[in-house]
Amino acid sequence: MSTLPPLWRDSDGFNEIASTFAPKGIIHWLPGYCLGGRLIVFAGSTLDSLLRGHGVPYLSISITPLSDTGIYTLLMVQHLFVILSLFFAVRTLSDHFPLRVLFAGFFALTPWVYVYANCIGSEAFSNPLVYLIAACGWNCLRTTDLNRGQVVIYFGLLLAAALTRQINALLAAGLPLALLPLAARELILRGSSTSLASGQIRYHYTRRLLISVVIGVAAIASSVFVQQTMCWLCRVPFRSTFGETFMWRLSYLQGLPEQERTAFLARISAKAADPIMTEALDALNQSLDHGEKWTDMYLFYKIDEILLRSGWHEMQHRTWQIDRKLNRIATSVLLSGDPHFLHAVWTDFVRWPSFAQADLARTPFELTDWLQTQLPIARYGRLRGLASFQHEEGNFVAVWKRTPYFHLFDGIPMLEMVYLTMTLSGVALIGASRDGATAAGVSYAAGLAIVAILIALANCGCTFFAPRFYLPVYSVLQVAMLLSASLTGNVLIKRCTR
Repeated sequence: MSTLPPLWRDSDGFNEIASTFAPKGIIHWLPGYCLGGRLIVFAGSTLDSLLRGHGVPYLSISITPLSDTGIYTLLMVQHLFVILSLFFAVRTLSDHFPLRVLFAGFFALTPWVYVYANCIGSEAFSNPLVYLIAACGWNCLRTTDLNRGQVVIYFGLLLAAALTRQINALLAAGLPLALLPLAARELILRGSSTSLASGQIRYHYTRRLLISVVIGVAAIASSVFVQQTMCWLCRVPFRSTFGETFMWRLSYLQGLPEQERTAFLARISAKAADPIMTEALDALNQSLDHGEKWTDMYLFYKIDEILLRSGWHEMQHRTWQIDRKLNRIATSVLLSGDPHFLHAVWTDFVRWPSFAQADLARTPFELTDWLQTQLPIARYGRLRGLASFQHEEGNFVAVWKRTPYFHLFDGIPMLEMVYLTMTLSGVALIGASRDGATAAGVSYAAGLAIVAILIALANCGCTFFAPRFYLPVYSVLQVAMLLSASLTGNVLIKRCTR
């Protein structure tokens, strides 16, 4: 890893730290990385310019000065962030030194985490936040007295994650899902004092469930408020760009019989009752009828063309209209119950558990090679002098192929972690059936597993199928498995010390 040049998550990485900030850096790629990452690059590049005697470079939030020093400064921060998050997770998941060493070794054998820390892209901030949230959630559940500091930290982590990648909002469900069965048991037993551990108050888990729900909802609402405020400051209209992401999910249309596709798009058009959307959908259908290659952004550019022709010349308001119309199309498809759409989602959903570590690690290498092929395009001109792009075409995939570390546990799907979590949790419950802490830990591991499944399902329903979308799934399942191992280890250690 020490000799690996900076990787780039295709053009998105460039757009996130170096392209125009508003509105896409606020509402699409989100400001957690788009603002935080580019400020770090700003600092590194400015320091480099000063040390070289070139003075302070031109500073603009939308034109980030790019230099190798700035990029490596960002990578250094990303690696430190990952290391600190994993250190916190190891310390939180077990109180026993041998288990901590084992868990640290396990994290060291997770190469894709460090590959993304060496990559320009929002995953570099998102991955450590997932580990921190999973570990902090366990702290919030197991502690006897939940203090204000723990609540603020957990809220802050959820907010930061939601401002880094939209899918991370689902992480807020982890703690409530874990507390739900524990609270239900309390309510069934009507808060009987005999059912509570010493020092706990009546309805301990029920109250904590309500607190966790409030924290999660507040974090998500706050992330939206931050985006709205930043849009107001940058004088751009706020809106969701979900529809733009969803356009990739519509690729299943190209495989439908012509008659069924035409009928389905006609139903969507009729429901929309919008002449611009109808014209765009008709054009898409005709394009597919003529056997033209599927283009993910076809509807975006077609609606843009129609709006421009209709007199919408101001770009910010035009893109606002495009996003609103794409959102309506996405909502109509999601609520249509179309069996072909549901089949496409299910087909992807049954595939994600087969991803192994090597699949997750491969993507940044492929995307960096792809970005290098785009350097002749003028907008990427600032990248040409960077260390990442001083290699021959295909270099990064070749590095991935010949480096054994990136292929650790290749062929072992992430589904195995689900099986191990279930097995270890069962052993822990059998060995300590009357221990409330063990039951809480098993419940939390189950809650994390459910969150992982929800994230996977949301990805399958909203966009195309790619390994990088399942990084939080792997991380959450990993923490659930290690927590189950810790609970089992606690049982064995107690029995051995009797």
